[in-house]
Amino acid sequence: MLLPSTELQKQKTGYLTEDFRIFYLTTAEKRDFQSHYHDFYKLLYFEYGSVSYYIEGVTYHLQPGDIVLVPAGEVHRPVIHGAQPYRRLIIYLSPSFFEQYKAADLGHCFSLCADRRAHVIRLTNFRESRLYPLIRELTCTIRNDISGKNSFSVEAASLYQSCILLQFLLLLNTLAEGTGSFFPAASRSNPQIAQILSYLNGHLYEDLCIDQIADACYLSRSHLMHLFRKETGYTLGMYITEKRLFAARTMIQSGIPVTQACMQSGFSSYAAFYRAYRKKFGEAPKTSPKSNTPVTIFAQNPLISAEDSSTSDLP
Repeated sequence: MLLPSTELQKQKTGYLTEDFRIFYLTTAEKRDFQSHYHDFYKLLYFEYGSVSYYIEGVTYHLQPGDIVLVPAGEVHRPVIHGAQPYRRLIIYLSPSFFEQYKAADLGHCFSLCADRRAHVIRLTNFRESRLYPLIRELTCTIRNDISGKNSFSVEAASLYQSCILLQFLLLLNTLAEGTGSFFPAASRSNPQIAQILSYLNGHLYEDLCIDQIADACYLSRSHLMHLFRKETGYTLGMYITEKRLFAARTMIQSGIPVTQACMQSGFSSYAAFYRAYRKKFGEAPKTSPKSNTPVTIFAQNPLISAEDSSTSDLP
């Protein structure tokens, strides 16, 4: 069994206490972002810049108008090339948000990408599509233009933003199925990393050791460890432990008893699970109707520490 790592740098972030949150951000200079994942869904509209987006072993070179979809729990990070500013609209969506609109299947675009093993939707004529004015309107709501321009109250402005977001997701789901959109192939893919991640996620709840993983992926132990850390920013132990904690927390949120969630998520020792859970989330595991604020977990990266990241410059 791989033990929980004590090396993990992590940052609790309080910017998703709601069912969704929207950011409109510009990174004006080149910087390095850490590999990380969220326990909520992420949708990113890429406006401009020179950026590649890494998600679970594959890399996409983005074009203006691309929509990047990152399911909860998937490791990702942007890579900025050159000095051109990086501008994007980011939407964070909690699992409870999709549950509220289950009948409308608002998360269909995420399911569609999962079925096609892709993470990017590209419209052939984005600026001429019906999505474009909705993106512009969402941007206005973030800049607080909507409340001032239309004399809306804070509550009315929030409701208006929700309505625009719902329209955007419904239309995105429709357009993603149409002939005017496609799923671009990854610009870079490491088949060894893809094989490792596939094996790990397929056996996540079983006993795992490094030698077993190396044998299954036809790699030496040392090469496996070096390659995985280089490509993902995580050690194998960190990745497995974090994924199991993510799974356990999701089970607990759904009402499964803590002890049962511990065992079903692959932990052989409740004591080890309890310590890891408390260290990561800052509280003891407990079953409740709705858990506390979701967190973003940052992997170690010598180029930037978790403390350097903030909501003013999210990836």
